[in-house]
Amino acid sequence: MPSILDLTRSSSLIFTGTVVQRGTSTVPTLSPQENLVVVRVDRGLRVDPVLGDLHDKMITVAAPAPESLSPGQRAVFFTNSWIHGRGIAVREVDHLDIGEEENVAAAVAQLPQVYLMERLRSAELVVDAQVVQISPVQKTSGERNAALWAAAHLQVERVLRGQPRESTVVYFPTAGRPPWTSAPRFKEQQRGIFILHAPSRNATLSEATLDAGSLVALDPADFQPESQLPEVEKLLAAIKQEGGIP
Repeated sequence: MPSILDLTRSSSLIFTGTVVQRGTSTVPTLSPQENLVVVRVDRGLRVDPVLGDLHDKMITVAAPAPESLSPGQRAVFFTNSWIHGRGIAVREVDHLDIGEEENVAAAVAQLPQVYLMERLRSAELVVDAQVVQISPVQKTSGERNAALWAAAHLQVERVLRGQPRESTVVYFPTAGRPPWTSAPRFKEQQRGIFILHAPSRNATLSEATLDAGSLVALDPADFQPESQLPEVEKLLAAIKQEGGIP
């Protein structure tokens, strides 16, 4: 059985709720079906802000085992988005007894730290550094959603993970279209923790244009403010104990 943390990581909408009715739907475009369960939201534990306040809202849940849910039953629901509009419908990953509510809330609170650890574990180089120069990169892939790379030249104060380099340059996208919209945008004199990865040769044509050995920052977590240095050091120490870092 998946752990609470595994369920939390695999679910985009997590809430405690009370089962109201089985076999019906609150979404006009979704016909009543045996596997559908209407649930009143009691507490949102992980909710996309775009959905707003879901307290007391009725949500239709497509449940893999609807017979395990009875009217009046309270549970913690792990779900993923399905239909939004005139009503909300979600697909259930799993549900747990309501007694696990606070454990699930604690797991949700840990998600940023868990994700940061994943980025640190997969990084080629982690440095405490300052941007000393930004220069445009002329090379482009020609694809419609090209990254439009810029290069941030770093003055490294301290190498936290990986092998020191004679010069450290990080490439970052300046394009305003997906899949680049959430990537960090650097500026001169910016100081912090840079969590740098090798470009994926198979992910995008833009990444394939970069020279071998290049480093990129594409995820919001790939730059951390200087205030996060103690947390980053703590996580790197934990990874080292696991044997996952040189």
